[in-house]
Amino acid sequence: MYELYLQQCCTEKITAVRKSMYYRIFVTEFNLGFHSPKSDRCDLCEKFKVAKQTQTLTDYIKYEYDMHQTSKMNMLEIRKENTDLPVLLFDFQNVIPTPLANISSLFYLRKLNDCNLTAYYTPTKHVYCVLWSENLSGRAANDIASAFHKILTVLAEENDIAEMIT
Repeated sequence: MYELYLQQCCTEKITAVRKSMYYRIFVTEFNLGFHSPKSDRCDLCEKFKVAKQTQTLTDYIKYEYDMHQTSKMNMLEIRKENTDLPVLLFDFQNVIPTPLANISSLFYLRKLNDCNLTAYYTPTKHVYCVLWSENLSGRAANDIASAFHKILTVLAEENDIAEMIT
């Protein structure tokens, strides 16, 4: 975000503050914080971890986990070999209740739920988001497919993509 701030200062021809001052203002005046996003946990890895902790590990769970780890390592090797291969990563986020506030009376009121489908395109490092509320559409397969199609359409227009492998 600081880099975006520097770009804006250059465009508006104003002097930018140092990064430490920028950070201090964000933390003290706006009460915002910076953190690394949490990574999603794999269902198979979690299943193995829980089975191991509760001592209910079966041969099948171990075999399933080993196959999963082998597959993961193979994918990492392929990714290292094909660094120029463009990849589009998708994530359908949890439903976002709106408004989001820490007010006890607001907790019991009906909130508007929003959905967000996010995509990250590796060559350009651009992020694409499709955000919609439940009054416009839902979370059915057709709704998500429409959002997915919109992202692919915009991506193809912006990057002159001739062929997509799905």
